[in-house]
Amino acid sequence: MATKIIVINRALVKLGAERLMSETDNNKAARTVEAIYDGLLETLLRTYRWAFAIKRVKVGALAEAPEFGYTLQYQLPSDFLRMDEIRDGSMLPIWHWYWMRSAEPQWQIEGRKILTNIEAPLHLRYGSNATDPSQWDSTFVEAFACLLAFEMCESITQSSTKKQTAGQDFDAAIKAARSASAIERPPIQQQETSWFTSRL
Repeated sequence: MATKIIVINRALVKLGAERLMSETDNNKAARTVEAIYDGLLETLLRTYRWAFAIKRVKVGALAEAPEFGYTLQYQLPSDFLRMDEIRDGSMLPIWHWYWMRSAEPQWQIEGRKILTNIEAPLHLRYGSNATDPSQWDSTFVEAFACLLAFEMCESITQSSTKKQTAGQDFDAAIKAARSASAIERPPIQQQETSWFTSRL
């Protein structure tokens, strides 16, 4: 079972650096990790539909309607990172890509809300900000450790050769993690816009 310090130390070992005793160590490695960890994790979780991060929830409409264009709005879950699917109260899927062809899509995300004319409750399936490493797939643990190593390599080692190796390690690890996650769930149409996809 992974923990945050295990993941961090896995990345440091890849760089040939000293391990941390705790996340609060007062040294360069600890400060570097603190500066990049949360942002990198959120971006990697949002980049792809990880099976371990998928959640389902039913949400009710907010009392206040949008100013114009739609009649209802719904609050996104606090840990929401990316939408997989929306279904209406009859459990019929709402295909966003189809409705985007019309002048007004059937739903839109604006800020932290979903704007739509669909009556409550909305059934959402979404990618969550799964920050607990004990819930991660082991291949994702390895991929994220490789990404951490790549991002902090220059600061810790000042070695372009090590950074190149770390980048290659991440390329291999993210492909393995994506493959493992893909086996565990059916395909779904999605768009991936992160810079990570340019490395795959």
